Amino acid sequence: MIPILGAIAAFVSVAAGLVWVATLRGNPAEARLGQLAAGPRPGSLDAAFGDRVMFPIIGGIVGFLMNLMPHSWVQRISRQLLAAGSPMTTGGFFTVLLITGILFPFAFLAFVAMAGGEMTALIFILAMVFAAMGIMLPTFVLQTVVSSRRQKIWKQLADAFDLITVCVEAGLGLDAALRQVAEKLRGPLADEIAQVLREVAMGRPRREALEDMAYRTQVRELETFVHAVVQAEQLGTSLGRVLRAQALSLRVRRRQRAQEIARRAPVKLVFPLVLMIMPTFFIITLGPVGVRFFQFISD
Repeated sequence: MIPILGAIAAFVSVAAGLVWVATLRGNPAEARLGQLAAGPRPGSLDAAFGDRVMFPIIGGIVGFLMNLMPHSWVQRISRQLLAAGSPMTTGGFFTVLLITGILFPFAFLAFVAMAGGEMTALIFILAMVFAAMGIMLPTFVLQTVVSSRRQKIWKQLADAFDLITVCVEAGLGLDAALRQVAEKLRGPLADEIAQVLREVAMGRPRREALEDMAYRTQVRELETFVHAVVQAEQLGTSLGRVLRAQALSLRVRRRQRAQEIARRAPVKLVFPLVLMIMPTFFIITLGPVGVRFFQFISD
């Protein structure tokens, strides 16, 4: 049974990997329009075998698993993917979960079988542990990517706010100031602002585009900036003063966060001191005493 189950797991993993690669080809809407305009329909006999059979089957399995999972967790994963810059779709992420959740335990069982070990209850419990690790690993990687991207955006906010303030006070409009930020800066914040400008150019209201950017990035200071800009436009107050106040408030928060991190340093140093330095100190100071004591006992 182990070779048969291993073969099934390998097939499902490879097929799910192909589906995941297919989800990285670009925007699903653009891919669908390209298929309708330039090629045969996915369900027709002229389409490739993967488009006709493999992708719909794996997509149905992933969709069924997503329906079984808690809706709140699926929504949280979707929002984390937005905060990570949309590296893949929600279906693609759960395809990766399917691959790792199946591949890890069956790879462990195959290794045990090749080593000649017996399939005891402990082995199957360890296989379940590997399955849990395979499910948790993509989630941990996604959270790491989200935290790194949010940190990069937060570090660029002060320079972006200063540049926007200078441009607005020089007579440029908010859209032109945001365009200067998108052109001068490099990083995730510039990419988000460029996306806002594209949405505004396509006819979307600027307020909705800015609020959507704040929702995607999940950075508190950027959300505060967006709310302040929207309120300034609605109330008719000076946008330059609002931007300068936001830039000053952000620098104060950055200073406070730096001081908070510096105050946490002594507490974090306690564990390396206790676990690494203190044992070495005791070995150096009490080691000769212990040697002399054992020599005295042996004599």
